[in-house]
Amino acid sequence: MSVRIEVRGPAGSDAALVRDLHAWLQREDDLRGRVGLAGAAPEPGQMGAVSELVLTAVSSGTVAALVASAQLWIKQRRANLSIVVRHPDGKEVEIDAEQISGAEEFIRTVLRDADPAP
Repeated sequence: MSVRIEVRGPAGSDAALVRDLHAWLQREDDLRGRVGLAGAAPEPGQMGAVSELVLTAVSSGTVAALVASAQLWIKQRRANLSIVVRHPDGKEVEIDAEQISGAEEFIRTVLRDADPAP
C-alpha cells in the first residue's frame, strides 16, 4: 500500500515545501527509499509541478517515522503549515502544527479503517 502526502502552506509555496519535506524525510532511515515526489497533471502548455509525496510500503514503523519526522519539520518552519495524508481510497487526514502531537494515532486509525478486513 502507498499513501499520498500533501503539504499546505502560504499561497504559492506548496511545491517548495513538498520538495523540502521530501529531502527531510529522505534522511530518516525508516523512510529512505520509500518517499517519492509526485506531480500534478499539468495544464495545457505547462510543465507538471511537484504537488505531493508518495510513501510506499506503509507499515507501523513508517507511520511512526513519518509522524516523528514531520513533527520536527513543521516545528522548525514556524509557519502556518499542514500535512495531508491520503489513503488510496480517498480517505484523508489533515494535521496542522497545533494537532501534530496526536497525529500518529489519528493517522494509524484512518489507515487501518480504510483497509478492508482480510
